[in-house]
Amino acid sequence: MKKYITIVFVIIMSSCSDYLDVVPDNLASIDIVFNNRATAGQFLSTCYSYVPEHAQIEQNFAMLAGDEVWYYTERDFYVNNVTSFRLAKGLQNATDPYMNYWEGGRGAFNMFVAIRDCNIFLENLTDIPGLKLNEKNRWIAEVKTLKAFYHFWLLRMYGPIPITDVNIPVDASPEETDVYRDPVDDVVNYIVKLLDEVIESNALFENISFINTDYGRLTLPAAKAIKAKVLMLSASPLFNGNTDFAGFVDADGNHLINQLYDAQKWVAAKDACLDAIRTAEASGHNLYTFTDLLPIGEINDVVRTELTQRATITDRFNVEQIWGVDRSWTGDLQAWCQPRWTSEHSSLFNFTKKSHAPTLNMVEDYYTVHGVPINEDPTWDYNQRYDVVSVSGQIADDHKYYIQSGVTTAKLHTYREPRFYATVGFDGGKWFSLESDDLEDLPYINAKAGQISGKVGFEIYSITGYFTKKLVNYENVITVNNAAIVGYTFPIIRLSDLYLMHAEAANEVKNTPDAEVYEYIQKVRHKAGLDVGSDLVTTWATYSNNPSKPTTKEGMRDIIRQERRIELSFEGQRYWDLRRMKLAGEYFSKPIRGWNINGTDTEGFYQVKNIFFRDFLIKDYLWPIGQNEMIRNPNLIQSPGW
Repeated sequence: MKKYITIVFVIIMSSCSDYLDVVPDNLASIDIVFNNRATAGQFLSTCYSYVPEHAQIEQNFAMLAGDEVWYYTERDFYVNNVTSFRLAKGLQNATDPYMNYWEGGRGAFNMFVAIRDCNIFLENLTDIPGLKLNEKNRWIAEVKTLKAFYHFWLLRMYGPIPITDVNIPVDASPEETDVYRDPVDDVVNYIVKLLDEVIESNALFENISFINTDYGRLTLPAAKAIKAKVLMLSASPLFNGNTDFAGFVDADGNHLINQLYDAQKWVAAKDACLDAIRTAEASGHNLYTFTDLLPIGEINDVVRTELTQRATITDRFNVEQIWGVDRSWTGDLQAWCQPRWTSEHSSLFNFTKKSHAPTLNMVEDYYTVHGVPINEDPTWDYNQRYDVVSVSGQIADDHKYYIQSGVTTAKLHTYREPRFYATVGFDGGKWFSLESDDLEDLPYINAKAGQISGKVGFEIYSITGYFTKKLVNYENVITVNNAAIVGYTFPIIRLSDLYLMHAEAANEVKNTPDAEVYEYIQKVRHKAGLDVGSDLVTTWATYSNNPSKPTTKEGMRDIIRQERRIELSFEGQRYWDLRRMKLAGEYFSKPIRGWNINGTDTEGFYQVKNIFFRDFLIKDYLWPIGQNEMIRNPNLIQSPGW
């Protein structure tokens, strides 16, 4: 739940009606708030305070509600997550929904309150002593963008929602307060209109000048990126001619989700992505490359490539991030991701909870070393991928900085692309951090039962045998004398996301992929160390048993989708992507898998285990509205299936 910024705001909140968009009957307090620059600025902070904490696995439930990560429990002495994890288990309900951003509750706050407060700000920010005109215009543009983002947040969850352009007076009749769900296309058009007003005002800064005080505030590239994401959602199969929701109509029989596919939606999305990319690049955003000097001295290209992937997330103010939430909760998140490899790690168990566990489902998504899917590379032993192999000889040489020499590990862990080794920790895998001062002797993970990284007892362990390296800062040092956890800015939108959205939209617009489709996905792949000195078309022609795949629209669609799953893994993007692409039923209904973490030796550990089964149904694509709200407002139509 959000912490409110000012005492004035608490007074305002205490007098609110229960209706989702009714203006508080405390106008004297509002007048006080907006009679000087300082208190108006505090209310601006209040409007920002509703941005969900994206490093928090409940508020940003997309991190855990899908199939990327699994926990060993939903509740014990250390864990208490009976919200987003229950979504992952398929336990959503319409009586009292989990992550209820409509009314507030079950891990979420009322997002309509956030929108209402944005409206209060916009309606009352007039001529304020001490507030210059350009600053006033910037504040208005920021709050309009926040208002658009909060509508977008609800749109992704519920589909058709009430557009809340202005607040309803507190003395309004019940008929005026009983709002309706507006069709998805109307909601999209409204959000885009808001963002276009912001963009045309030219009031937002292109970048943040004072990063230590202003980081996280909205910029012009961020506003355009949000617009691009809105239009991508509108163009995608979930909301573009989805006949699964043919019966989802209002009281007059009007479809709340358009039943006719509209190819022009992809054109609008492509144009918005390109506009956002060009603005971001002109404002100084680029794909991140690790260039820092380290205390251990010069590092080789293999380690530098790994740190480029990891520090894209953990380098606090890096050029690839377009908008993010600064440092809040990243310390807790890192603790849940951090495995143990020393006795001091075990002693300081609050920093090394090792339970944010990637699934085997996710591990298999990463490419081979050749940059193609593991089931397409004929040089990679796909059928025997769960067999074990001794890391010695040529294998040890080829994986010198990835896997400890002399261990036995799964073939699945060998000859994979650089992002796999930068993202996932596994049994026998090395883990670069500043705790080590020797590249030739990096720490590695022992994940079998009873070992230091593995299951010991009944609490705090990885249920799959994997660990999320990507979300742990390489600068962390955990010793008895110095437990230093370095926080970072968790990304909401970064440039790679925009690049891949543009590739996706461009591919949908065209009959056959061309240079425009390849341009930005190629940049992402080159950053990842793939297609070195070449391109993805050549890579598929050389290494895939489906050599023409990138030359067809359908084949390129699959490539772009997999590239997004890999590049944006563990950032909370996969969940939303699979829903908007109407692939959630395929992916989330697969068994959640991992290794046999109770195995104490190689033979026992490397057995694939099914951890959980769920069915993702058509109704799960949209959130239900809670029973109390449905009873209170007879104008609301419940989401299909609930």
